[in-house]
Amino acid sequence: MEHINGDRVHISVNIEGTTNSSFLSELGAIYGTDHVLVYQPSKKRFVRLSDLPVSPAANLIKLGKDLLGNAPLLSQILPETETENPNGVEGFTRKELPPDTAAIHGHFTPNMFRGILDNPFISIILKDPLDRMISLYQEWTQKKGMVDWRVTIPYKKKMSFQKFALKAAFFNYQSKCLGNRRLGDYDLVGVAECQAGFIAQLKNKDWTDYVTPGYSGYQLEKPLYKNLGITTEFLEEFRSANEMDYSIYQLAKEFMGLC
Repeated sequence: MEHINGDRVHISVNIEGTTNSSFLSELGAIYGTDHVLVYQPSKKRFVRLSDLPVSPAANLIKLGKDLLGNAPLLSQILPETETENPNGVEGFTRKELPPDTAAIHGHFTPNMFRGILDNPFISIILKDPLDRMISLYQEWTQKKGMVDWRVTIPYKKKMSFQKFALKAAFFNYQSKCLGNRRLGDYDLVGVAECQAGFIAQLKNKDWTDYVTPGYSGYQLEKPLYKNLGITTEFLEEFRSANEMDYSIYQLAKEFMGLC
């Protein structure tokens, strides 16, 4: 399959809460699962996508999600991905990346590969800050805090979404994940709501038909927001704490033609 980056190794910067297992599956389809490495922060190792488990149950979960779309209840009770390595696979360190590596995906900044990879193709997907925080909270509660993120939040069953979302460690988190680069320095920038268009660009295909501008505000009367206790007052505080993230997210939307 022809892809946009040619022979350059694709560094796919993944910010916690922005993409799901379907995106990783797409990377595997483009480059081959043997040639995609997935970074696991807790182990500080890179594992081949082909060495990660794909169970029949996971396939049924994906089918159910595809059928029901973004149903809030489903997204809260079903896990996104499996993270443990089968058969005791050790993986690779940063300095041991195999020569057949075509793409590397995970929670890191491009700084990690300075002096390791020559002229990589670097991409990133951003997400609406509030929607990303909701995804994080749902995953954190569903997995009882057992998540492999760069930020550790001790699990407390009764922690409210508001308290979780206003943890200082999360403030402007997406901006920090850019590393020492500006958003415009990335080779490819996407937004979560136009993931299909982002994938089409990777495949070097026409992606303009995937761009459908959506509603640019929060409908706080929706059950999802109400159930999480998201009010106008909370939203004002959240926006103030994440001004930089809202700014770069808007810029990413403009890059995608979603403004």
